[in-house]
Amino acid sequence: MAQPHQQFYTVQEYLWEEQHSEEKHEYLKGHVYNMAGGSPEHSQIAFNLAAGLKRELRSKGCRAFNSDLKVGMVSPPLSTGKRRRNKGPGEDSFITYPDTSVVCGELEFFEGDRNTLANPIVLFEVVSPSTRNYDRSVKLENYQTISSLLYYVMIDSEQVKVIYYQRSDLESWLQPAPLLSRDESLSLVLPAGTITLTVAELYDEIVFEDEEE
Repeated sequence: MAQPHQQFYTVQEYLWEEQHSEEKHEYLKGHVYNMAGGSPEHSQIAFNLAAGLKRELRSKGCRAFNSDLKVGMVSPPLSTGKRRRNKGPGEDSFITYPDTSVVCGELEFFEGDRNTLANPIVLFEVVSPSTRNYDRSVKLENYQTISSLLYYVMIDSEQVKVIYYQRSDLESWLQPAPLLSRDESLSLVLPAGTITLTVAELYDEIVFEDEEE
């Protein structure tokens, strides 16, 4: 994760600045961070994912959005349980750009901002070496606070590996076995029906060194 900007921002200040910025920034508890670009593999996987979701979500009343659309949520307390005594506006918020978001039904917006979703049902991240730990810690912890979210899926961009978390009830999450072969499939049960993405299609046109003959 990049170093934060020194200035403390409220949520509304960040949303206004982001609307007029040519670059993407992430917001975490009052601090703003620059977001890095991705590799060719990262971009290819995101494209493959979008194509598969377009097919699977057709006629199900659900839509997929790419990384141009933000998602906002209330961030959980610090792991120590301690907070700053004088909490500033927006300190409890986390706003970021997932690689892909899925929403079923009407769109709901965070803090009234039409460019920031509040009710995704599935979130996907294409994991790179620079974001792997962050995606599996900070983002996981924050994403799991979204009451509408049923799945959080991480697709590795350096090896065939899909890790995902599934909500089991309001407070609990399960982590099924990771998908490590192109022969496997990712099946997600949504209120509108089941969608299935094969690992082979997610990694279409990508060959890693250990797979080369």
